[in-house]
Amino acid sequence: MCIQLTINSEDVSMLINFKKLLSSLILFLGIFLITPLFAIDLPNKIEYQKAQLTLNGHGTRIKFFMKVYEGSLYLESASNNAYEIINNDSPMSIRIDVMSSLVTPDAMKKALNEGLEKSTGNNTGPIMQEIDRLNSTFNTDVGSGDFYEFTYLPDSGTHVLKNSTYIDTIPGIEFKKAFFGIYISKNPIQKSLKKAMLGG
Repeated sequence: MCIQLTINSEDVSMLINFKKLLSSLILFLGIFLITPLFAIDLPNKIEYQKAQLTLNGHGTRIKFFMKVYEGSLYLESASNNAYEIINNDSPMSIRIDVMSSLVTPDAMKKALNEGLEKSTGNNTGPIMQEIDRLNSTFNTDVGSGDFYEFTYLPDSGTHVLKNSTYIDTIPGIEFKKAFFGIYISKNPIQKSLKKAMLGG
């Protein structure tokens, strides 16, 4: 017994339209899931241990089409000279505002370590103790709305704070150079983020 199915042009058209609708729905849901449900409220100025710093520029770190965090650079005076900023032994700060619930402490460690590798040209050996100390600061849960501040002060080093609460200080200008280089060196983690942090 042979059963013959007949599909007319109207059925084909309906099937194509359904597939288009489904694709659009999936895309919409994807954008909805990765788009932050809150606005980042960045301070224009920050003051830390008598250092007064002004927002120089900020941008969004994007990975796999997902907004991961907002990166902001604070300086004593505005500058777009990445080399000078990295090498200057003066107060400055990088702030990271977490925008994705997918960010975890381990993910933060991995991302920053990869950034340090790029920043130093795969020569992290001289600052491994400092990197280990940085990794140890990520010891609590991270969620959307949390923010970290990495503020360098010449007399002490890079101060790490989470949600304005002090965690640790990582000494040495060489670590500071490498850390700030993650974002604004010749080999940054994201060129568009570097451009934005340098004032666009």
